[in-house]
Amino acid sequence: MHYGMKKTLIFFLFWFTGFPLLAQQPSKSEIISSGSYYYGTSTASSENQARDEAIREISEQIAVKVSSQFEMKSKETNMNFQETASSIINTYSMATLTEVESIRTMKPDGKVEVFAFVPKDQVKKLFNERKNMVYNMFLNGKKNEETGNLAFALKNYYFGIVLLKSIPEEHVVVQDINLTLEIPKTINGILQDVVFNLVNDTKLNDKEREVSFDVSYNGKPVNLMHFRFWDGYQIGGSGQVRDGKTAIRLLGSSIDFDNLKIYPEYEYFNARKEYAAVEELWELVVRPEFENLRNIKLSKSTSSSQQSNSGTLIPKGTQLVLKFENTTPAMEQILINANKFIVALQNGDEQNIANEYEKDTFLLRKINDYIRYNHPKPLIGETDAMVNETRLGYEIRKIDVHHLYPSMNKQSIEYLVLDFDKTGTLLDFNLCITDDLYEKFVKQAEYSNDWGNRQEIIKFIEKYRTAYLTRDMKTIDLMFAEEALILIGRKIETRNKPSADVKYSQLPGQPGFEQLQLTKQQYLIRQKKIFDFQKDIFIDFSAFEIMKKNNTPGVYGVEMRQNYSSTTYADEGYLFLLIDFNEKDPLIYIRAWQPNEWDSSALVNTSNFRIYK
Repeated sequence: MHYGMKKTLIFFLFWFTGFPLLAQQPSKSEIISSGSYYYGTSTASSENQARDEAIREISEQIAVKVSSQFEMKSKETNMNFQETASSIINTYSMATLTEVESIRTMKPDGKVEVFAFVPKDQVKKLFNERKNMVYNMFLNGKKNEETGNLAFALKNYYFGIVLLKSIPEEHVVVQDINLTLEIPKTINGILQDVVFNLVNDTKLNDKEREVSFDVSYNGKPVNLMHFRFWDGYQIGGSGQVRDGKTAIRLLGSSIDFDNLKIYPEYEYFNARKEYAAVEELWELVVRPEFENLRNIKLSKSTSSSQQSNSGTLIPKGTQLVLKFENTTPAMEQILINANKFIVALQNGDEQNIANEYEKDTFLLRKINDYIRYNHPKPLIGETDAMVNETRLGYEIRKIDVHHLYPSMNKQSIEYLVLDFDKTGTLLDFNLCITDDLYEKFVKQAEYSNDWGNRQEIIKFIEKYRTAYLTRDMKTIDLMFAEEALILIGRKIETRNKPSADVKYSQLPGQPGFEQLQLTKQQYLIRQKKIFDFQKDIFIDFSAFEIMKKNNTPGVYGVEMRQNYSSTTYADEGYLFLLIDFNEKDPLIYIRAWQPNEWDSSALVNTSNFRIYK
């Protein structure tokens, strides 16, 4: 039996007690003869069992009533047509009907008969809730489309189409918008209007070739989009667009290929569990396919050459251009050390890296782990990067790199942030967030006058992600410690909680974060096994919000949607951190992880907690 058949339509059942109410309740015969109700009857020794079976019968009656309207929306399955319709109706199990009533009768043998019934007009509310859900997805899609986040836009639109298949109407119209027509039209428009402009095609060596693109939509850079590609020889891989850029590494015989097929992603199979109804409907309905092929003609590639400058290490084919607001005496040293780091990534030779960073064991280990697990290559061509002041010195944000995960056939465009002390000595490096997110937080800080705190939050989250990509169990251990956590320079250290630390209480009616995660030791043991077992691991944040607690100065909530994929497993979920900046160094008080099947109303977030001193 199909998974969807195992679930029943769940209603909040209101039992009416007291003589005045019973006097107004119609009899079973009146309910049955009126034709105005859906009803079901069941007898069992357990009253709960009888109620569930009666409600299941109501669900089946609704399915029979609307089954013909699903004829064009369902697909052939091993079930008969009515079973398919019943399974579709069962995806409404999270909805509630407040007007369900029941008549309870005790039988001579001690069993209980439950006759449950609901007005047919009330059932329309079930479908209206689903309509509104699709409409909200459409609005979210439009919002993300306007900001260039085509990944979120296409996902919302496509999930909306899947949900439309469960609404028994030929055309679903909400707020004068025909969603049945408008959503597919919008998806087609995006897929047709995305432009991949080839900006570089370079043969790195006899076995590798790099092609890079500027990617735009409606004349603006695409902030985030995922795609598959096929080079004509190998199994297709996957990649992503960030801040209007992407790059693909062609390997082996593919280096001589002159045509590249790119397919922008729109289905988002791995994210379907984000909405329980979408997951349940995925195999029940006919999911539409859209034309998304992009044929890219490749130019004849050129070989990159090594530059030299009076013995100073200069990256091969990569030109780093630094932009800064305020000059500093350390600028020349920052540029020299940044170029040394880029050369280390380009060469990937452990012995050369050891010679360059032998006096800094922290960087030596981190660089080697970064190369070992992510196969990074700085992009060929000119890289513009900003030099910003930080609490400890300076940072270069951002250096374009390309990651490769062979066992997943996955490639990604990434950005590095390099941290330096006040003399220009390299302290640390991490994978950084996109321009779109960074600029959003800068603007938010203008209103709240708290850029220092927000900058520290950004750096902490970037360090968190990099710890997973470099499989740094020591850093992860400290991040998930029971004690308060402090970000000091490049390392995370523990300390005892101060006596005057911030306290919190959970507001009533909110989900319990302590039930949403493993214990620290369980989590670390499991994570260590994953690191040991998985050949490739990729983690990314597709959404990132910094929320300030208005009633408590210096306290912030960080809400992130995390995308995780590995050689044998992939999922999505939400990560939440509550951070206090009232001390000298930031303290992490609460961390909560939630799986992707939770809806937004059940998420642990900043508003769940009352903060007080």
